[in-house]
Formats: sequence, C-alpha cells, structure tokens
Amino acid sequence: MVWIPQIPDLVDRLGAAELAEALRDPASATVPVALDDPEAGRISGVGVLAAWLAVQDTWRAERKVDIEEIATTLGGGRAVGEWVVHLEGPEGGRIGLPVAAAVDPASTLPVRVHHSRLPLLGRHVVRRPMVPPDPRAHASDVVGAYLAALYAGDTAAVVAAFAPDGSFRGPADDAYRHSGTEELTELYDAFFAAGGGIPLKLCTVTEDGTRSAFEYICDRWGDAHLPPQPGLAVCARGGDGLIASARVYDDVEAPVE
Repeated sequence: MVWIPQIPDLVDRLGAAELAEALRDPASATVPVALDDPEAGRISGVGVLAAWLAVQDTWRAERKVDIEEIATTLGGGRAVGEWVVHLEGPEGGRIGLPVAAAVDPASTLPVRVHHSRLPLLGRHVVRRPMVPPDPRAHASDVVGAYLAALYAGDTAAVVAAFAPDGSFRGPADDAYRHSGTEELTELYDAFFAAGGGIPLKLCTVTEDGTRSAFEYICDRWGDAHLPPQPGLAVCARGGDGLIASARVYDDVEAPVE
C-alpha cells in the first residue's frame, strides 16, 4: 500500500481543483472520488478514503519513506506520474519501489496506482484490471514500433527501437535495469523464450512528445495464458528519437526464468 502525497498536485495541473482537494482532505469533498491501489483495491467514499489515507500516513512514517520524483507525462487531459519510493524493507535495509499513477479526472476511476508488490511481499500478486482495453489507443512512432515488436516476439526489432545506450527497468528496482544493446538482446531473448511475444492490450496512451505512457492489460505471455492483469509502462525518447529508457510498473509474473 503506497500512496504518493504528490498525486493531488498532478490533479491540480489538470485543472480538477475539486478532485485534488478531495484527495487531500476527503472530509471537504464536493465531488465523487475513487482510486485503485494494488493492495487495497477500489477505494471510494469519504469515510473509507479518509481512513485509508490516515493509515498511509502512519505507514510512511513507520517505514521512513522518502519519495523520489522521476517524471510526469501530461497529455490529452490525463497525467502519469512516476516516482521511486525509498523505504525500509520487510527484512531490513532500504529498498526502492517504483510507483506510477495515472490521473484521469474524466474517468469514473480518476486515480489508478500501479506498482509491483514483489519488493514488499517477496512475491507477485495478481490484480484485476482497472480500465478496459480501448481499440482506439495507439502509441506513436518508435513506441508503436516497439509494442508491435513486443507483440511479435521479435528481439531484433525490439532492440532496434532503443538507442544504443537505451535501458529497460523492470517493476521491482534498479537491480532489474538492463542497458545497452547486448543486455537488452539477452533480456528480450529470455522474455520470448516462453514461446513468442507479449501482446499487451492498450487501455490508455498519454503522450507529451518526449514520453509515451500507456496502461495495458496483459493476459498472455508467449504460449502462456495469464489471468488478465493491469500494468503501466513509460517509454522516454532520446534526442535521436529512439527509446532512451523504458520503465514498467506491474505485477505480472513472467512464465520464464
């Protein structure tokens, strides 16, 4: 359970001041508010939200949480924020937990928080989808090419979408960062060892010209069929137009070692 107190600031940037104030102080809410969290699931209603935020305040203090901002992607009336939450791990020592949130004031579920529970629990947890796939959702240029190559299970085409020093970071922490052509080739060869590609079903795409952030549902990985589960990824372009970094926020357990 990881609430990012900076999320209402993103809501403000989208011009939804009443929703932002409701997230800061549910007792003052003048509009309906709902969010979805990887542990708590769907949270709505003034009393439930206020109680959950109070628990979050205590949890952050107990875990000595520091929040590092990574990036914000704004476009199409939606915002996607990315952070790394640094906290005391369950076995002692500090860990870094990547967290992303899609803020979508026009949606009936305006705040959707994405992160893996592996760093917190030592295991993945299947989570139900939050928004349905949208056949109109398409990522542009090199990110669209990357997703098509991912779908096809084509390692060479995937790696060609990255800059020579581009990187991929998985949903756990920087230990899952792979950089450069050789490491990316090894990574995606391993991903596609499950019998084929990874056909993500896009739900939303938020683009600002530099970054493409997309929410998705994953229900198949190669030949393996998975329970439908949500995720979010952000691809940032470099000066050459290729992907400089790709960051993933989900709890999908790959059917490969």
